[in-house]
Amino acid sequence: MGPYEAGLQKRSRTKSCGEYQHSSKTFSQRRQSAPSVILSKALTKSKSVARDCTSQVSQDIFALIQSLLSPTRKLICQGNVVLQTGLQNQDRFLILFNDLLIITKAKSVMQVKQKKCVRVSEMWTASCVDEVCEASTASERSFVMGWPTYNCVATFSTSEEKDRWLPLIESCIQEEKKSDDPKMIPLKIFAKDVGNCAYAKTLFISNTDCTSDVISTALQLFGLSGGVKDYKLWVCSKQDETPYPLIGHECPYSIKMSHIRLLQQEAVTSSYSQMALFAN
Repeated sequence: MGPYEAGLQKRSRTKSCGEYQHSSKTFSQRRQSAPSVILSKALTKSKSVARDCTSQVSQDIFALIQSLLSPTRKLICQGNVVLQTGLQNQDRFLILFNDLLIITKAKSVMQVKQKKCVRVSEMWTASCVDEVCEASTASERSFVMGWPTYNCVATFSTSEEKDRWLPLIESCIQEEKKSDDPKMIPLKIFAKDVGNCAYAKTLFISNTDCTSDVISTALQLFGLSGGVKDYKLWVCSKQDETPYPLIGHECPYSIKMSHIRLLQQEAVTSSYSQMALFAN
């Protein structure tokens, strides 16, 4: 497939996990959250040193927040989380603004490092934790969140914390999507390995359509039998990149728009942006 293609394919029994890349890392037990690690390390020293360490970390986070605030950007929430993909656990500290999600980690006892900056308008959430994480997960304290092209399970210290974060993130996503322009874009879909069907059609998708919505529309467009659960939508964003399957809750609009923006940032001129529909 060429750059940014996607394919609809009948579902296999294999789960789609994590960042859509196989990880060779072995499972490690869930660790303490980043600020807790910092604090426990600090407490092994004198109380005054402990206060200095936690104060320094707080100052680093405060400085990061202050550097990102603007008249149109406000702080919504911040706190500890364990992010899980496949068999990997990562202790992180989240900072949620109305339009950005900042993911940080403890670089050392005295330093916090920004790991990821995500556009809230391109995020998605879901409850399918078993589809994303192969390790055991406390589902009552967890939910799936993702962005192009990454899925992870966010696990919080309590169910109350999870119930606080999820509606805040979903509310910010809904609000930010109101500013998307355009709200409908064309998406070229290839049908492959679906009987004798091997051709492409273009359909229009909205900024709120999930993968399952797109598959449903594509099945009608191609005149294919079966239901949404019988097919998968695959994506290939580069000509030499291995296609990866979407689970069903992701937002193809966000994936394509993110790809287009990356091309623009890299000063690459290309109007070739497609997805393909596969069937086993």
